[in-house]
Amino acid sequence: MQNSVKSSRAKRFGVRVAVVAGSAGTVLALAAPMVSAQEALPPIPGAAVCNDTVGAQVCLTVDVLNGTFDNNGFNLPIKAGDMIITSALDETADGAVFTPRADGHNGLYAKPMTVPGGVLGIDLPFNNLFGLAGVTAEVKAVAAPSFNGDLMDFDISLPVKMKINNAFLGSNCYLGSETEPVNFRLKNANPGESPEFEGIDTAVKFLGIENVAEDFAIPKASGCGPFGVLNPIVNWRAKTPATAGTSLTTTSDAYIFTPGFEGSDPLEDLGGGTGSLGSSGSSGS
Repeated sequence: MQNSVKSSRAKRFGVRVAVVAGSAGTVLALAAPMVSAQEALPPIPGAAVCNDTVGAQVCLTVDVLNGTFDNNGFNLPIKAGDMIITSALDETADGAVFTPRADGHNGLYAKPMTVPGGVLGIDLPFNNLFGLAGVTAEVKAVAAPSFNGDLMDFDISLPVKMKINNAFLGSNCYLGSETEPVNFRLKNANPGESPEFEGIDTAVKFLGIENVAEDFAIPKASGCGPFGVLNPIVNWRAKTPATAGTSLTTTSDAYIFTPGFEGSDPLEDLGGGTGSLGSSGSSGS
């Protein structure tokens, strides 16, 4: 009897999502009766963002568990907790679209991630000379992400700029900009395969979604040091500008849910967060 009630609630959730998320909701409506029965889901990462979005009916979180950014041998590891995409969804004639919370992050929340090897490509003693030779990279969305095709394909375009942080670079050192962003086209690495999922009532969790973006352009550095005097050093270290040989691979869990679920607010982790401490990756130029 309990499983029957849960199945009925899941069906109602599928119908509600179908109204907002188009074909994605239709898929959920069909899949919902098969959702594994659980007493409750744990708190959903980023759920507070959608809860704070006025008028939200359906929410999406893509919680990146791990990944690697690579530019021709310059590597940046991404660890669990470093990056999350979370937003309300709206339905348009072209399908589901992101409706981010009005906090300036465009639905993408990322911590500064430690660049292995710091300034020189080799980790130096005393915590990279007490941080003076350390470098972090922070991904910032310049516009809301967008879906390529059906939401359930988990094929997402993400225009970003990358903020490069170091004691000598100042606060305006970037690869990419609002007018010339780095465009990640995160395609599903296993197209046609349905991810495993679990959930209850009005939330479904999709497990282990793999995405890959390849051969995206990265502009040269700008704003690094006084009057951009350190731009050439950043370009040398990051191997920019680049038009090929670039890739971003990620593995994520995704949640589709209705507002009201307990969950975190990623902004609370960004203020003093330092991101993952990279211990391997690019170790030379």
